[in-house]
Amino acid sequence: MDNSNRLFIHRDMKPVTLLNSVEIILTPQFYTFIRENLDIRFAYQAKQIAQSLFDDYLDNNKEYQYHVYKCQDDWCFFAYDIKEIEDFLKSVGIEKHRVSKIYFAQQLSQELKKPIKLSEKNALLTIDDTVTLIPTKLMDSNTEYNSLELKEHKFNSSVSMGASLDSFISLKETIILSSLFLILGGIFIVEGNRIKSSISTNEELRTKLFNQYPKYHSAMLRQSVLDKYQPIDKRERKKRESIKEISKLLSANSQLEQLTLDNDKIIANIKTANTNIANQVNRNAKAKNFKSSKNGLEVKVEKRI
Repeated sequence: MDNSNRLFIHRDMKPVTLLNSVEIILTPQFYTFIRENLDIRFAYQAKQIAQSLFDDYLDNNKEYQYHVYKCQDDWCFFAYDIKEIEDFLKSVGIEKHRVSKIYFAQQLSQELKKPIKLSEKNALLTIDDTVTLIPTKLMDSNTEYNSLELKEHKFNSSVSMGASLDSFISLKETIILSSLFLILGGIFIVEGNRIKSSISTNEELRTKLFNQYPKYHSAMLRQSVLDKYQPIDKRERKKRESIKEISKLLSANSQLEQLTLDNDKIIANIKTANTNIANQVNRNAKAKNFKSSKNGLEVKVEKRI
């Protein structure tokens, strides 16, 4: 094995013995690659559509995972079967807990403009900007193979064995969703403290009035006081319910930009990833009895309380 602790994974490789962790580089035998020029900004948005791009290329009997990163002006998409990779690694003596990072040979497209020899049967070479596995018998007999120092290369993107097996969303999506939940959690805490203070103040005022004016203990006058304060509590409950309903409109593709609360109205501005998501948020908001309007990819929802 290369002493850099990086190892090409190909089907003709010989079994290895590992004492330490290893970073593996998958050859095209273990992934399908597509490059697309798309008008999107973030990797998590690209990953949402990855599966649809591979519809005509993959085996329907397998379960694939997807990886995506920005490559110059395009997006590079990879589909791979992590269970198949795990089984192969085990067959050549590599346990999954030894694999610290997984890279794709496509990430070496510049370095592989000159071929490297993987085995007696196969070589790796970049053809039309795509790293390709080529049988050595098809190479010119005078071909000079390059020696590639893997430890010198800086990969800008990787996946992990555990994340591919266990995670339904990427790290970036997790961070975005966590941020959304943190914002909503803060709103609930602030509103909860304000409601608690309001109810506590109302209770203190009512007790003081009853102590100062015993006649207020009569059923009629007590009901009159309750009628005065119950609408306040009702509005606060409606605020909490509206905030909860707005939170259900949010996702990795629909982010809360601004939330405004006052005594009789709640307004939320939601930024979406694309037109389809914007239409979906708009429909869902109206179904929850919000007044909703759409301006490009931004949806404004409001409700009187």
